[in-house]
Amino acid sequence: MGDNKGLSDGNLYLDEFAAYLISIDRSDSTIKTYIEHIQAFAKWFEETNGISFNPSVVTEIDIRDMRSYMQGTRHLKETTINLRLASLKCYFSFLVSEKYIKHNPAQNLKKIKIQSPAAPKSIDEQTYRALRRHIYRCGNKAHIAMFEILTRCGVRNSELINIRLSDFEISERKGTLKVIGKQNKVRYIPLHKDVRDAINNWMEIRKNIKTEYDNLFISERKTPYTRSGIWKIFKKYCEQIGITDVTIHSFRHYFCRTLLKNGVDISVVAKLAGHSSGFVTAQVYTIPRQEELEAAIETLV
Repeated sequence: MGDNKGLSDGNLYLDEFAAYLISIDRSDSTIKTYIEHIQAFAKWFEETNGISFNPSVVTEIDIRDMRSYMQGTRHLKETTINLRLASLKCYFSFLVSEKYIKHNPAQNLKKIKIQSPAAPKSIDEQTYRALRRHIYRCGNKAHIAMFEILTRCGVRNSELINIRLSDFEISERKGTLKVIGKQNKVRYIPLHKDVRDAINNWMEIRKNIKTEYDNLFISERKTPYTRSGIWKIFKKYCEQIGITDVTIHSFRHYFCRTLLKNGVDISVVAKLAGHSSGFVTAQVYTIPRQEELEAAIETLV
């Protein structure tokens, strides 16, 4: 096949690209993000060059110019720029593999180097306990179970909303939660007593909810929660007691960092968190929080 396989001006091949991303098991949110990045690049290309976007005429210089624009003019964060560059690399690699274009302009493109990784958003022990007490006082059994699973199992938001009624086994003294993570990797997490109690308490209500879905957590509409729906629940709790700069992922950070502080081997933490290796865990969860850096300085005499 030649250079112009079905090519017409303005044809971004986004449907084909999306189908490719699905075939390699990318999540819906990742696909949406990649598509948005390609559309943004095409718009920038047309506005900058005054011609219709055509992937076959894009050069490495165009992508470098776009990178400079994001960094120098828009002052985007390095992580944001690198994510957009990753989207373009994947996109143009796909176009070459399918012979829509001959040359990959993003092949030699390098990410922007980040001097030091930013400390992850996390919560300290005092904040965790304050939020936990508040959620328990409010008494919503579903929210209590969600919070216990997030902070004592370390699951991601997307993993929480996809937990099914058949994904956990609980006995009097122990329990296990089956979690399907990124790229459909399955892991089994032992359940802390507080998690077992919270799930059992919620199940007294959940078993009487009539719905076609078998998710553990069901919204008021009798449908599974979305990630934003879960975040709104806990954002409200945080605001009620004056906690700011916290995300759902902060609970996962708390889980991993607490285990590491308690002396749990990093390979065990990696297994529980669903990381491919302890190296990934170390890269993210051993970075000290700003408050910890400040406290360290205060110890100087």
